[in-house]
Amino acid sequence: MRWGQSPAHYTTLGKMRDFMFFSDELNKNNSREIEEIKEFLSLFQVNFDYPDKTFVIRDKGKIVATGSADSNILKYFFACKKYSGQGLIGTIYKSLLNHLFESGYDSYFVFTTPNNKLIFESLGLKEVSSTESVSLFEGGFYNYHRWMKKTKDLIGEKSGTRGSIIMNCNPMTLGHRYLIDRALEEVDDLIIFVVEEDKSIFPLEDRFNIMKEELAKEEKVTLLKGGPYIISQATFPTYFLKEKDQMLEVYTDLDGKIFASKIAKDLEIDIRFLGTEPKDPVTLAYNRSLKKILGKEDIRVEVIERKKLDEEVISASLVRKLLKEGKKNEAYKYLHSSTIEYLESEKGLKIIDKIRKG
Repeated sequence: MRWGQSPAHYTTLGKMRDFMFFSDELNKNNSREIEEIKEFLSLFQVNFDYPDKTFVIRDKGKIVATGSADSNILKYFFACKKYSGQGLIGTIYKSLLNHLFESGYDSYFVFTTPNNKLIFESLGLKEVSSTESVSLFEGGFYNYHRWMKKTKDLIGEKSGTRGSIIMNCNPMTLGHRYLIDRALEEVDDLIIFVVEEDKSIFPLEDRFNIMKEELAKEEKVTLLKGGPYIISQATFPTYFLKEKDQMLEVYTDLDGKIFASKIAKDLEIDIRFLGTEPKDPVTLAYNRSLKKILGKEDIRVEVIERKKLDEEVISASLVRKLLKEGKKNEAYKYLHSSTIEYLESEKGLKIIDKIRKG
C-alpha cells in the first residue's frame, strides 16, 4: 500500500475458519450502526464520542473490531479477545492511515491500550509514553525528538534553577500574572508553555501574543507554544471538555507522565508551578496527579494560592462569565492592560460578541 493511494475501505485480512475479513467504514448517518458501535465499545468501558472516521470489522454481521480517527488522533482500537493474533487491529489501522493521508495529515498519534503495544511497534510507530492503562504512539514526519530539539534551541543553556508553568490564558488575567511573578521570585529562568490546542474561545495566536506583550520586559521568561505533547488532544482531551468522566484519571496520568519523565528531564526543569484550583474538577484532578507523578521523578511541585480581588478568586472563567453577562467594566477589574487593549480591538470586540451569544 502506498501513501496517497485511494482509501482501502476494504482491506483484506487473512483467513480464520475459512473466512476473509474486511474493514468497513461506519456510516455515521445510520442510527442502527451507531447503536452497534456504542454497544461494542461499552464492552471496553468506552463511550463513543462521534469521531471523524470509524472503521469496523464484522464477523457474520457482528462487530468484532474497531478503530477511529479524530483529526490526527487514532483511537478506540479494540478487538474481541477470541480474534487476537489475527491482525484485525493492523487492518483497521491501515484503513485509518489512508484516511489520514487523504485528509492531508503527515503526522499522527495513536491512543491505545498497553496490550496493543507490540502491534503498533511492529507497524513502525514510536512510543511516546505509557501508563498502566494507556499507551501513546506517534507516526509520520513530526515526532517528539524533533519537537524537543526545536524547543531546546529556543530555550538555550540552563543556568541556575529552572521552573516551568503551563497556561491556557483564555484570556490572560491578573491571576496568571500573579502566578508568573511568584514563580520568578524562586527561579533563574522560567519556561511558560501556552496550551497550543486551539479549542478555546480566544485563539492560540491571540492568547500567545497577549502574553508576549505582557511579559516583554521579563528577561528570565521564555514563552513557548506547548506543542502536541503538553495538554493536547493526544495527551489530555478531557481537559477541553471540562467534564469528569471515567477517562479523566487515564488522561491526567498520561499527560503528567509525559511531562515528568520526558519533557522536564530533557529540559532540566527543577520546579513545576501550579495555581490552587478551588472550582474546576478537571484541573484539580490534574494537579493532584501531577504532584504524585512529578514527586516520583524528584521534580519539585510548587502550588501557589490563587490571587483574589474583593474576596473573589481571579480566573479566566470568571472573566468570560462577566463578559457573557454584559458586565465588561467589572470583567476588566481582573485583567491587565494587554488583555484589555486586545478586548477593545476589533478582533477582541468580536470575541466578546461571540461570548455573549454563546
